[in-house]
This record gives sequence, C-alpha cells and structure tokens, in this order.
Amino acid sequence: MKRINSLFSRSLMILLLLTGSAVVTAGNLDDATIFAIFDQANQTDIYTGLLGAKRGHSETVRQLGKNVANDHIAVQQMGRDLAKKLGVTPTPPENDTSVSDQAKTISELQAKSGPDFDKAYLLHEIAFHQSVIAAVKGTLLPAISSEEFKKLVTTVLPGFEHHLVETQATAKKLGY
Repeated sequence: MKRINSLFSRSLMILLLLTGSAVVTAGNLDDATIFAIFDQANQTDIYTGLLGAKRGHSETVRQLGKNVANDHIAVQQMGRDLAKKLGVTPTPPENDTSVSDQAKTISELQAKSGPDFDKAYLLHEIAFHQSVIAAVKGTLLPAISSEEFKKLVTTVLPGFEHHLVETQATAKKLGY
C-alpha cells in the first residue's frame, strides 16, 4: 500500500507540474507553454498506456492501455500539427521536471507484475485523468489565447473524460 501511495503522490506531482500548478500560474501561461504541457500530458499517457497494453495482467487492462495509448498518440499529433500551423514552438515551463518524474513513475510500474501491476496502473491512470481534466478546465482552457487551440482542447476533453470513466469501471470490475 505504501508503494501505491508513493506512486499516487508522484503521479499527482507530475500532474501539478504538467498543469502548471507547481511551476507556473495561470497569469504567466502562454500558448507556447500550454502546447508543451499538452504535449507532455499526452506523452505521459502514451508511455503508461503502452506499458499497460504490454504488462497488464488482465486482458481488460491490456485493452484499456492500448486504447488510451492510441487515442493519445492521435491527440498528441493533432496538437503538434496545430502548433506547427500556428507557428508556435512548444516551450516547457521553467524548472519542469515532468520528464524525470514520468521516468520514475514508469520505473515503479515496471517493477510490478500481475494483479499488482494492474492495480498500480489503474490507480495511476485514475489520478492522472482526474488531475488533467481539472487542470484543463480550471487553468489551461481559460489561459489559451488561440481560438483554434482552445477548440482543439475543448474537442478532445471528452476523450480524457471517457478514459477516466473507462479506467474507473475497469478498476471497479477488478475490485480495485
């Protein structure tokens, strides 16, 4: 349980960094920074989704991981294409540690197997999606200045919400 709490805490820290809660405030967010945050949030879930698809004990977890990874690959590419179209170079926030924090989370997940992996993966994904949804609605969307970017984020937000619902249902089905 202590490792699960550590994984959960680290996931929340990653999200705080991704969403700017710990690194930047809404007052100093610009589209370049938000594009970088958006890209990294998708990258995080691509990596964890692929890990879930590969290492999941349950077929349900493996399929969920595959679906989440595939969705985020598509959304990440849409964000990158739009940034290029708008001539925006994604610029991570100063002191951004999200990549190294993500590596620690991946390492912790890789150390698990069987039902322990499934539980840790699902709890991570629930915390991740809850935090991203809250950050998108409360911090990122209000700070986006480009209408096209705002439209993209608004369009993909229901996908994040769907991932949360599916992950919660899977966790409940498996007794987590």
